[in-house]
Amino acid sequence: MKIHKSTIISLAFLAVVYLVMQWRRNIASVEKNSRSISETEGKTIKSDREKDQKEAETSSDNSSSETNLKAVYSSYLTLLKEKQKDIEAYTWQIYEENPVGRHLKMETKGIAITDVYGDSTPELLFIDGSQYDEEGNAIHANLHIYSFQDEKPVEIAKKENLDYQVGGGAVYDIFLTEKNKRLYIEQSEFDARDTEVLYLLSASSSFPLEWDKQASYSYDPEKSFENDATSPQRSDEEFILYDKPVEKTDYYAFKKRIEEKNPKSLISNFGGEEKKESSALSYSEALSFLEKQIQ
Repeated sequence: MKIHKSTIISLAFLAVVYLVMQWRRNIASVEKNSRSISETEGKTIKSDREKDQKEAETSSDNSSSETNLKAVYSSYLTLLKEKQKDIEAYTWQIYEENPVGRHLKMETKGIAITDVYGDSTPELLFIDGSQYDEEGNAIHANLHIYSFQDEKPVEIAKKENLDYQVGGGAVYDIFLTEKNKRLYIEQSEFDARDTEVLYLLSASSSFPLEWDKQASYSYDPEKSFENDATSPQRSDEEFILYDKPVEKTDYYAFKKRIEEKNPKSLISNFGGEEKKESSALSYSEALSFLEKQIQ
């Protein structure tokens, strides 16, 4: 069969076109694979960089948090040393007698270091003596609460006359509810009428914070000391909630709701059967604790 020259040229041209198109496809495939590899490597590098950055930020945050806590504890340590004289002047927190009736000198534990607000920054609570008599003995005691703000300890609340050595004296329990982080003081005073008052530290952002009177119970001690929740209400008993008289059942229902919030005693001078297990520290124990935290 005779093949014309023009046919040969056409076939050759088509072959060249095919080869060129195949070459371009191969080039495109290589470029696509190259881009895919490059993008994958880029994503991997970016991911590694982001991971390294997050780890660095986490490490920085942890380091910053540790440094901040050391600054908090260091400032509290300095403050307690400055207040040593007045803190150690509070000597009558616990009164106990030996079997023959002699007064036993008990170590005062009037300091607590705990996170009151649940923000991971601890507050400092301490009781100090005040109103010294002619012999240089303190006869009143006040509660102070400090928080760490603007790189220094700031007094955010104070409760004057928490305890005193005149009249019948007073007993108290300073406690924090663990479920909702609220700070209370239960204070009992003994006079013509025995009175038990419950205070709540306000949640205001304006300092100093106030102690809001939540509830009170008073009775005539000469008539009876029976004041449990189950006994019938007597004529001499008075129950108050938010400045309004209430029935005995309402008063104890209110106290039960607080008990359900897991109260934790911080500082207390309740004695006998009512003695509270608290996290309170003596002056020397508080200094030792703070010194360990800043090492």
